[in-house]
Amino acid sequence: MRSARVNLAKEIGQDLLRYKWLLLLAAITIGSALIVIVITQGTRQLTSEYNELMAEQDRLDIEWRHLLLEQNTLMEHSRIELLARDKLGMKRPAPAEEKLVVQQ
Repeated sequence: MRSARVNLAKEIGQDLLRYKWLLLLAAITIGSALIVIVITQGTRQLTSEYNELMAEQDRLDIEWRHLLLEQNTLMEHSRIELLARDKLGMKRPAPAEEKLVVQQ
């Protein structure tokens, strides 16, 4: 007994046409899953970049505080007076040597 040959390509084509709504739903589901993957990856990248920027901001804030401390240290009157006396040989004038200048 010989069976009739079936054209496989024709049968597949008929099945695809018969179940076109299921095929469309499957394509939409796969597309939706791919979009979720892309959005999730983008969100992770942005979160990582945000964390790096926050760490950089913290580092810069600490550096700024150190610079303010250094500036305050360098501006102290006692330090300036000590440098003027030791390095430049300056001294405070006696009250009799002071001269008052008045601008009019």
